[in-house]
Amino acid sequence: MYTIGEFAALGHVSARMLRHYDAIGLLEPAQVDEYSGYRHYALDQLGDLLRITELRGYGCSLEETAAVLASADPDAALRDLLERRRAELVASLAGDASRLTRIDARLSTLKGDATMADIEYRSIAPVTVYAASGIAPGSGPENVSPVIDRVLPPLRAALQAPGVEYREPGIFWYEPVEGTDDLRVWVSWQAGGSPAEGDGWQVVELPPVDKAATLTYRGEMTGIGEAWHALMRDAAAAGDVFTGPCREVYVYAEGPQSEWITELQQPVR
Repeated sequence: MYTIGEFAALGHVSARMLRHYDAIGLLEPAQVDEYSGYRHYALDQLGDLLRITELRGYGCSLEETAAVLASADPDAALRDLLERRRAELVASLAGDASRLTRIDARLSTLKGDATMADIEYRSIAPVTVYAASGIAPGSGPENVSPVIDRVLPPLRAALQAPGVEYREPGIFWYEPVEGTDDLRVWVSWQAGGSPAEGDGWQVVELPPVDKAATLTYRGEMTGIGEAWHALMRDAAAAGDVFTGPCREVYVYAEGPQSEWITELQQPVR
């Protein structure tokens, strides 16, 4: 048996951390002296302690670690956890790379190295669409994509099942939810034939816009937020007043996203 100090040294952790693991039931000592309260650990517990420190080093939570230790098949549980953690780190790296690109672009603008966004002004004709919507918690762009991924496939399936005629391009728009920081995210396709309500979609009449600041964006959806920022920043600098919900028109959305063409539309006066 090992004292708490000796066992802590074997696992390269502090005695305070071992006490914490004991308190939360993650790694309890093999023996506690009933008179002194001193904790003692068995050699066969070292594997669990090393597993805990390994997973903490990967950024796994104590709850995830406890699930691995308690699993009937620890190796399979460990493999599943590491695969999930790897996916999380890959997504985090991609997000950081995207943020770094946007920061560099913004710094270039502040230094006067970047040109103004290529904004065009024009009117937009009214259009009837088949639409569905969902709520994005908060207004951050990172919260919008999951809503689109959740709402768009069922809308497509609902239209295709009865053979409803709809046309490209897709049109998305965003509306603030009154009294909250949330956004209602609308996805749609242009309606064909004689539009009618159905199970899984609404018929929405998008009104005409007398004047809209528009910007054509080409590329991955990870960069569309920066394109919106550029449009809004430069339109505001030009003295435009924003007068309605913005729209995204997916002019070309086939194949890899690097080839997509999206028109950003912001009504102004």
